[in-house]
Amino acid sequence: MRDWAAASPGGPVEAAESGGAVALHSAAFPVRELNRIVGLYDLAALDELAPLYGGGSFWVALDPDAGLDDELLARGFSSDYAWQKFERGLEPVDAPTDLRVVDAETPDDFGTAFAKGYGLPPALGEFAATIVGRPRWHCFVAYDGIEPVAAGALFESGDAGWLGAAATLPSHRGRGAQSAVLSARVERARERGLRVLVTETGVPRGGRPGASYRNILRSGFEPTYVRPNYASPS
Repeated sequence: MRDWAAASPGGPVEAAESGGAVALHSAAFPVRELNRIVGLYDLAALDELAPLYGGGSFWVALDPDAGLDDELLARGFSSDYAWQKFERGLEPVDAPTDLRVVDAETPDDFGTAFAKGYGLPPALGEFAATIVGRPRWHCFVAYDGIEPVAAGALFESGDAGWLGAAATLPSHRGRGAQSAVLSARVERARERGLRVLVTETGVPRGGRPGASYRNILRSGFEPTYVRPNYASPS
């Protein structure tokens, strides 16, 4: 996310850093994914980064080994919806589809599929489009003819790869688009000599996993740990 924000200076998402922690902030889009602090291991970094939000709401996505849960609760933070983290090796994924899955032919194609798939405003599609062609990013699009209908990205970090920005237009769900986009990203990771792939989604609600959770498991990922999210008191 640090690199994603850096791809769009002056865009809808800004980033700041302190002590290895990264804060993302979007005044235009006050959602958790774009207004959070990750990599926090000491409260001094929190004190330095919190003013970025100007008194508005933000979240801390905490490594459970950081040991800061009690300190955040004492400061008035509240436990919010957590994320399940997953990882898998580089075993190929068999994913037949009648769609054409390739590297994004244009940045706009990737941004359009991303925004429409999530039901987001066009400005966030433009933000997503900025990572296409950027070093360490591999952005794939599923096309129905010439129409971009699904997207997904792979980001390299050392010998690991993060899979994210996966979205499919409602009109094209159920046609294997996301499995095919995942397969393409796994194959690219193999070509790049990566060792492990990671991703995340929300934990099951009421003991029942959502569609994204089930798709991740079907794709060969194993749950590794739950990352708690804490909402700021503001």
